[in-house]
Amino acid sequence: MRAAVLPVVQSFEAESGDGYKPSHYNFFVDKGDMIWGINFRSMALIRLDRERYQQVMHVLDEGAGGPSDAGSLHDVRADLIKGKFLIPKSLDEIELLRTKHWTNRFAHNGLTLIIAPTLRCNFACEYCYVDLNANKMKLEDRVKLGKFFDKKLVPGKSASIVWTGGDPSLAMDVVEDLSLRFHAACVRKSSLYGASLITNGYLLHDEMREHLRKSKITSLQVSLDGSQEFHDGSRYLPNGKPTYETILRNVADTCDEFKVFLRINVDAANRSRIPNLLDDLEARGLTSRVYIYFAHVDDVNENSAGYNGKCLSTREYAETETVLLRLATERGFRMGGRVLTNPRYTFCGANSLNYYVVDSKVNLLKCYHDFGTADKHGIGHIGEDGSEIVTNPYNLMKWLGWDPFTIDECRDCKVLPQCMGGCSHKIMNSGMNIEKGCLKLRFSMEEIV
Repeated sequence: MRAAVLPVVQSFEAESGDGYKPSHYNFFVDKGDMIWGINFRSMALIRLDRERYQQVMHVLDEGAGGPSDAGSLHDVRADLIKGKFLIPKSLDEIELLRTKHWTNRFAHNGLTLIIAPTLRCNFACEYCYVDLNANKMKLEDRVKLGKFFDKKLVPGKSASIVWTGGDPSLAMDVVEDLSLRFHAACVRKSSLYGASLITNGYLLHDEMREHLRKSKITSLQVSLDGSQEFHDGSRYLPNGKPTYETILRNVADTCDEFKVFLRINVDAANRSRIPNLLDDLEARGLTSRVYIYFAHVDDVNENSAGYNGKCLSTREYAETETVLLRLATERGFRMGGRVLTNPRYTFCGANSLNYYVVDSKVNLLKCYHDFGTADKHGIGHIGEDGSEIVTNPYNLMKWLGWDPFTIDECRDCKVLPQCMGGCSHKIMNSGMNIEKGCLKLRFSMEEIV
C-alpha cells in the first residue's frame, strides 16, 4: 500500500496584508502580583506585570496596532504575533484546526495496535470487565494477527504496540511470540517499532522482565487505587488477599531498567488519601525513579456501571486533580500524562485509520473500553489470511465519522486545540453528554495556568 501524498503547505498562517486580530484561544489569569497569559493553540506562555499587561491589552483591543506603533508597543506587537496571540485577520482558526484534525486522522502516519493477549486477570477488582476464566490467544489466531500486522504496516512508517488485557502478565509467551513477528516485519519494511505494556504489576518479577526484554518492550503502566488502605480494598486477588506491597516491591525492582508510569486512580472515596500514597512512594525512594499521573475513575461502559456512585463528576475530578498535580510537582515527582502539552490534532487514535484494538480472539474494535463486548461494539475480525473483515460497518462509521467540529460546545471552547473534542467513547455512550468526555483542563484553566 502506498501512503497518501499530501500537499506541501508552507504556512496556513501567512500574513495576508489586512492586519491582525486576537486569537480566540488567548487566556489570561490574574495571579495577584503577576498576570499569566497562554495561547492554547501555540502553547506560548507569557508572564506580565500590570504595566506590561495593560500594554498587551491595548494592542489586542486596538486590533494589533500598525506600523505607527513605536518602541515598546512595537515589541509587544511582535511578541504577540510570534506567540500567535495575534493572528492574521483572514485566518479562520476553527477551519485551520479542522483541516489539521482531519489530515492527521487519515494521514497513514503509522500503525497502532492495542492488543489483549488474554482477557483473563489474576485480580478480582469490583469494577472491571475481565473474565477470570478467559483463555489466552491461540497459536492460529497469533498467525492471523501477524499477517494482519504485515498487511497494515506501511513501509518506512512506525508501528506502536500497547499490550493490555485482562492482564498480559498471564500470557507473556503470547506477547513474546507476537512481538518477534511484529519486530521482524518492521525490520523488513524499515519501520520503527515501539512497544509498551499495561499490567497490574503483581507478577512483574525476574521471569516476566526477561519476557519484556525479548519482546522489546521499553515502558510499563501499573495502576494503584490510591493509598494502601484503598488499593487493597479494591484491587485484590480472587481469594481476597492484598496486592499493594507486592506491586510496589516489583515496581522498585523494575523501574531502573524499564520506564514505569504509575497510574493513580482517583475516585470519591480515595481522593483525600492520595497524599498518603505520595508519602509512601517517597519513603520507598521512588520519587525520581518512576513517572506518575492521576486518572479519573469513571463508569466507562455497562460492565462498570455499578461503580457510578463512587465516581467523581468531571468538574469534581478537575478540581481534585489540580490540587494533586500541584502537590506532586512541589514534592518533586516526575509527571506523566497530559496537562499542558503541545497541541494535538486528534484526541484518540480510535477515530483514525490504522488504529485497532484486538482482543484475544482477534476480534477488532476501536476502543479498549469495549473489551469483552466485541459482539455488540466491535467492527469485525481478522481473517485467515490476515485481512480485516468488517462485519459491523455502522460501528466503524460511527468512529471514523466522529466530528467534534459539529458540536457548538467544542467549537467555542478555549482548550479545543488541546483535546480536539475529547473522548468520543464517553460522549457517544452518555447520550452526547459533552462534559463527560471533556479534557479536565477545560474546568481548571485558572488553577493550571
